[in-house]
Amino acid sequence: MTWLPIVIIATAVLVASARLCLSPRPSRGRLAALLLLQVGVVALLYFTLYPPMRPVPTGTLVIATRGASAAEVNTIAAANRLRLPEAAVIAEVTQVPDLATALRQHPGTRELVIVGEGLPARDRDTALPATVRFVSSAAPKGLVELHAPPLLAPGARFEVGSRVQGLQNVRVELLDPSGHRVAIATPDTQGRVRLAASARDAGDVQFALRVLDSSGKVLDQLAVPVRARAIAAPSLRLLAAAPGPELKYLQRWAADTGATLQTGIQVGGGVQLGDAPAALHADALAKLDLLVLDERRLAALSSAQRGSIAAAMRTGLGVLVRMGGPLDGSARRALREWGLDARGGEQTAPLKLEVDAPADATDTNNVPVLERFNLTASGNDVLPLIQAGDGSGVGYWRNLGQGRIGVLPVSDSYTLVLAGHPQQHAELWSRVLATVARPLPAAPLSQLPAWGWAGERNTVCGLTADAQAIAPDASRSALLRDPQTGNCSGWWPTQAGWHTIISGDAQATMLLLNPNDARALHAQQTRDATLALRGNADEHGANVIRTPGPRWPWLLAFLLTSALMWWLERRRPTQASAAA
Repeated sequence: MTWLPIVIIATAVLVASARLCLSPRPSRGRLAALLLLQVGVVALLYFTLYPPMRPVPTGTLVIATRGASAAEVNTIAAANRLRLPEAAVIAEVTQVPDLATALRQHPGTRELVIVGEGLPARDRDTALPATVRFVSSAAPKGLVELHAPPLLAPGARFEVGSRVQGLQNVRVELLDPSGHRVAIATPDTQGRVRLAASARDAGDVQFALRVLDSSGKVLDQLAVPVRARAIAAPSLRLLAAAPGPELKYLQRWAADTGATLQTGIQVGGGVQLGDAPAALHADALAKLDLLVLDERRLAALSSAQRGSIAAAMRTGLGVLVRMGGPLDGSARRALREWGLDARGGEQTAPLKLEVDAPADATDTNNVPVLERFNLTASGNDVLPLIQAGDGSGVGYWRNLGQGRIGVLPVSDSYTLVLAGHPQQHAELWSRVLATVARPLPAAPLSQLPAWGWAGERNTVCGLTADAQAIAPDASRSALLRDPQTGNCSGWWPTQAGWHTIISGDAQATMLLLNPNDARALHAQQTRDATLALRGNADEHGANVIRTPGPRWPWLLAFLLTSALMWWLERRRPTQASAAA
């Protein structure tokens, strides 16, 4: 019961009654009638605002969604059947604008049965009955997952993940923005597949995933957003005990990436090629992102130099040991001091790298076989540096404070360039640089998802209150902060394509997909989200619930009684009545 309206109405009745009693005295009969009508009017007003509760029998409500057939809807025993706007027209099934409207129209719903692909994003936040049943249509066939890469640096290697459902004997290929194949693979037994490529220049581009049958026919495809942002040129120092072709092409790679490179290559007799010798002290090392040593320069470090490098690593410096030969005892001791216990490495074995961009089988076979040392390293926090074509790890690295230490046991990566594969050489060293070098500060808004859906509600978090979205046609829309989710905002974009999110001085991009261009992916996400909404059956639930009754009878009675009271109060008494 709501007491405040009762107090207000009772006070109004007392004031009005006092006014009647203090006014020029009417006849007793007329005064009594006015007082009774006044009480009746306020009572009817209260019941208009708060109608009495009435018992309503509970029942089952069937909601048809996209993909629901008439046979599926009509075979379910229910008194009420409705369809959402996305569902096909079904005879004798009324359309409602959304699920919330359907539940308001049928307050006695105890069980909700959802038929078809599932509830769209618009209806998933609606409060549901205790029991929710989902009669799903056939599972979609095609690419039903998309794991796009995060924000990348130019030249960085990335992976795209997906899952193929309902299709057998197929392959999945990854195409670059120009339409050239850069990777192809066969899904595993669960239909999952991962394809790798590299981001070349800064900017936003669309790669494409395609499913091919045995004859090469395209069965499904998805757009893949790849976002690369320009970064500050890294600062490298390269120290070696002797010149060689590996150093020549490593220097060329560094120049192509725009890195600031300092070199110190010993040629014997105390002579060093490259830049003027720089001391390995704290101030100089703090300006570097990556220090590259070969195994002989590592072994020649003094204990003071090793200590300075270790201290610099703890504050963020990356150190890479490039093996051109076996490690001696002094080099192994230095690595152990830095937390990397390296074993073996006296023998070599052939190495075929993982190739990211095979246009065809011929190109793959032309990639030269490199030489690797059989080095191993132990430790729970030790990770592989790169991967071979067979999936095995090559080299090792680990964190040391805020920095990293790594070992690359490959002595002849330059042969990739000599064999006509400079891109593979650049990708190899860019991958090593991204793994071992001083970590870059996180890009603004890097936590935003890479993609979303056009025409549906998207949730983006970590934005300022004045955040805006710029659509492909340059129109702007404000993002509405959701007070129930902290710093997350709701966004209903209507256009597909690249959108720019602006939050304060930062901005980021998202690719919004048209659901009609990714039917299998959209249908599977809708299906999974609806399955997550299913409730448990309440076998002991009540068969009758109480809900407010209709207001219109009380409102009509209130108007009629008010009119009668107004007429009686304004009516002038006749002379005979006045004389009496």
